Amino acid sequence: MIGVIGSWVKTLIVIVLLGNLAEFVLPKGDLRRYTGLVVGLILLLAMISPVWSILHSARPSLIQQDLLGTNSSQGLHQVIRQEEWNQAKAMVLTYPGVTGCTIQQSGSRFDVTVKTTGKPNLTQLRHYINDALQVAMGTPEPISANIRILDAPPPASRSIEMARHKEG
Repeated sequence: MIGVIGSWVKTLIVIVLLGNLAEFVLPKGDLRRYTGLVVGLILLLAMISPVWSILHSARPSLIQQDLLGTNSSQGLHQVIRQEEWNQAKAMVLTYPGVTGCTIQQSGSRFDVTVKTTGKPNLTQLRHYINDALQVAMGTPEPISANIRILDAPPPASRSIEMARHKEG
């Protein structure tokens, strides 16, 4: 560490000496002023360079390691894929009558399970699910999906209310 600091200080001293020599040799006038400006900028860059290299060589934080995983490209790819699935789920859940949705990928196919209440138009719902996957994944061509549509039982509170209504 001390060797690095010593080398950095020597570099700064050499820049200052060469800049002073250049100003001394040049005639008075605009050229001398511009040389001083250029030498000042070079000196500033030389002063900042160790800080810059420290910032770029810093190891990723624990949060970044958890997010990206041990192999950054694979971890990031998985995070992006999961976010795309979440977006597709959110889109499918906006369809009237849909109460739940799960998406899993097996190879190049997607397994989508959708829970519905009531009687939605199954053909339209299947097209809607395919479109949601296509938009969320950002692909121009249709996505191959195995879609299962399940009828969910009505919520328990409605069943109780209906039972009370029949009793009364």
